[in-house]
Amino acid sequence: MGLISKRVWLIGLKGRRKVEALFGTGSSHSLLNERIARAVGTPEGLPGPKVYQAAVGSVTAREGIFADVVLRGKRLTAGLKIVPDLTEELILGADFMQVWHIRLEPRRGRVILDPRALRLKAVGLRGPRL
Repeated sequence: MGLISKRVWLIGLKGRRKVEALFGTGSSHSLLNERIARAVGTPEGLPGPKVYQAAVGSVTAREGIFADVVLRGKRLTAGLKIVPDLTEELILGADFMQVWHIRLEPRRGRVILDPRALRLKAVGLRGPRL
């Protein structure tokens, strides 16, 4: 399976930065390099440390941020776990791709965004009574 990497804008509360995003089908969660996280947002503590298995051992995230990832001109919100010394700038994991119905075509290096996923839905909320 090939790796897909794309340059995307990452937009946080403090600013924006163009980063190299690895679409990691083998990663359960989306991870962000600490230096970039602090440049675009204000990290918040996680309820407890999250330990992820990596090719070279394990990495631990103790903070996270919410930020928008601009993909094909669309702003997609992501919950990103911050990993100190992460070798990649941004890894968009299965959590992000499932929420936004993103499919990958590794042979062509394509990232496919389902337009139906762009309609945000609030399940369980009642509308106005008529």
